[in-house]
Amino acid sequence: MRRLVLATTIALVSCGARPPLPLMPEIDRARSTVAQSADLAPQAMAEADAERDRARADYENGEDISASLHAERAIAAYQRARMVARASRATTDLAHAESELASKTDELRSLQAARKAAERDGEELAKKLAIAREMHEPAPSGPADAKREAARRQASRALVTQARLLCGAARLLGAPAQNVDDEDKKLDALDKRVDATTGRAPIDETASARTTCLSLLTQARHAARTSASAATTATDVLLSELSAAGLSPARDERGVVVTLRDAFRGRALAPDAETRLEALGRVAAAHADLAVQVVVHDATPQPPGDDRAKLASAALVKGGAKTDKIQTFMAGTRAPVVDPNDARNRARNARLEVVFVTGN
Repeated sequence: MRRLVLATTIALVSCGARPPLPLMPEIDRARSTVAQSADLAPQAMAEADAERDRARADYENGEDISASLHAERAIAAYQRARMVARASRATTDLAHAESELASKTDELRSLQAARKAAERDGEELAKKLAIAREMHEPAPSGPADAKREAARRQASRALVTQARLLCGAARLLGAPAQNVDDEDKKLDALDKRVDATTGRAPIDETASARTTCLSLLTQARHAARTSASAATTATDVLLSELSAAGLSPARDERGVVVTLRDAFRGRALAPDAETRLEALGRVAAAHADLAVQVVVHDATPQPPGDDRAKLASAALVKGGAKTDKIQTFMAGTRAPVVDPNDARNRARNARLEVVFVTGN
């Protein structure tokens, strides 16, 4: 087609009538497709315009073949300029999108960090409120019938045991030994009153003793830690590590608690429990500043001479825990989590607690 146009042009020239450059309309159409985006491909656009100008100049000078070649080059150059402009626009759009993504990602991270801090502060405030309530002296109890008195006696046993564990945690955190020793003597006396078959259950006295031990623990924490935020961060790290190890940690007044069920076969450690205790020992080794409390709870009374807490302690030491950082208790049936009279569920009272005594 272009040869036909060129031949026609030559024929017209020979007749004395020289029309415009035959490929100029096609050149103009090619240029119009990129004109609005010329600023995105300035060099390619300049090269195309230069080819167009050469085509015109050669044509005006009667160099038709050269003009035709430059015209075709101009068309191709405009097409190339259009592709360069598209690529440039795509690159700009991509850079903008990446910038927006980075900005939104930073904003999301900031919001997540703020949310985590708020949740941590909320947990800390809730814990402080719970401790404040616990430390508030309960109102004195009044007379009760035989059934309620039996329930009070059972609750008194649990309160004495909880008090011992709290005072034990306070001792691990460096509470004055004399203060803890004095409270232990009071707890020994309360134990005798709780186990007596006559007289009123010392529910008020045992509740007060628990409050006192909690107060000793709180004071020891304040004296021991240098930074509340650092203590909170250390506890969060510990919880994350235990969760990642599949050990299902929880929190109570003493610190971070891992509860193992079916930990014993008779008086021997179950293989699975031993494996878990060794894993806990490795965690204890990684947090060498934390003391560990080992507590054995039973569903039914056990014969004297029981050394299961020592077996659990030995497994922790095998995993890397320090012997001088471990404190053991045999709580027996004195601190049940379900009603011990419920034959179907009382087996849940048998459990082994490993408590990392934390600074917050």
